[in-house]
Amino acid sequence: MKKLFYILICFTAVSGCSVLPKSSFVYYKSLEPESCNLVVGLSQEGDQLLYKVTTNARSAEGTLMKRGQQIVFSGLHASKSPGNLKIEVSALQQGDTLTIQNYGNSMNPFTLFSECESKYLSLVKTRR
Repeated sequence: MKKLFYILICFTAVSGCSVLPKSSFVYYKSLEPESCNLVVGLSQEGDQLLYKVTTNARSAEGTLMKRGQQIVFSGLHASKSPGNLKIEVSALQQGDTLTIQNYGNSMNPFTLFSECESKYLSLVKTRR
């Protein structure tokens, strides 16, 4: 009975001391936070690339695809697009900055984040 008690104590001590891995998200914040407070988090968990996006009006999480400097946020669609088109949000990554073209023109009308006013959204890497 004592052996069982000691085994139980050892198991509890070892499992209680285990540490969950820290989140490895790197965050980028808008240079104009009063506009829409856009924050983008990027992470690599194993072989999967993940994102978290939040604004004053919405939040989304999912996977992303990276092609060179271009990042495509899978499943994150434009707020406004012509017809039934589902335009995925994408960004250009250059060093510690992400740049997103927020809306198009009369020939190519779309708005990725209708809650943000600027045509180009610049986000800078931050410590969080």
